[in-house]
Amino acid sequence: MKDVLGFAVLLFGGVITASVGAVAHRGFPPLGVVLCVMMVALGAVFARTWLGWAGLGLFAGAWMTMTFVWALEGPGGSVLIVQDALGIGWLAGGAIAIVAASVMPSRLLVGAHGPR
Repeated sequence: MKDVLGFAVLLFGGVITASVGAVAHRGFPPLGVVLCVMMVALGAVFARTWLGWAGLGLFAGAWMTMTFVWALEGPGGSVLIVQDALGIGWLAGGAIAIVAASVMPSRLLVGAHGPR
């Protein structure tokens, strides 16, 4: 039951991280992009540390799905993630942050005697 709740939290965390980042990355250019990418990096490291590869995969999948949704054109022609330097920085930076969290050695994340 504890793992199921953990996966639900990570799924919700990926959705929230993508949604907040899609709105806030344009807030204070270029600092907004940097802070939003750091938010994704912290979420990805947390997910991998807490529930291992499955947690990171769930977080990354939720983040990618919601980021894809927010990058689509809305019914009125509006877009949250525009194809400019800030939008590309948000998309590429978030993806790079997730990849960086996946290649970190697990000993660095949980220590030599960690549970996973």
